[in-house]
Amino acid sequence: MSTPIDDLSGQLVQLVRGLRSLHVALVEAGGVHVEPSAVGLLANLEKLGPSRLSTLATAVCLDLSTVSRQVPALERSGWVMRTRDPEDARAQLLELTASGHELLDEVRRSRAEVLGRLLPDWTDADLRHFAAQIARFNDDVTAHRPAVLSAPELQGVRA
Repeated sequence: MSTPIDDLSGQLVQLVRGLRSLHVALVEAGGVHVEPSAVGLLANLEKLGPSRLSTLATAVCLDLSTVSRQVPALERSGWVMRTRDPEDARAQLLELTASGHELLDEVRRSRAEVLGRLLPDWTDADLRHFAAQIARFNDDVTAHRPAVLSAPELQGVRA
């Protein structure tokens, strides 16, 4: 017999796989050709406003070197530009361009359309309740992640 945490773990694995599949559906439905990781970086940059690369990396919980390899592709696509940091002329800030904002709007529009088709029998109350539970989950994971992941008993553990 499985425990509730075992059930949750299994459902999260299925959710991650489903989200990858959903991204493919979004690309096909809306003609938006962008990697999920790029959407995450752009959305966080939109939320943060002009930011240093290190700030963006922290926000998306990725290593600085990983984000620094991804940003040039976003620049080449015209979704991000670099500007001088007014507080430190040696540093640069990353900023979403108008094209980057338009891309995020299109991704969000496509996502809403596809989700509406996937969940036709869900009421507004169902959707709000589910969104609230996901928000609670996300908030708790964000709040507890540093302490949990730095626990000595988890060092070296891989999923």
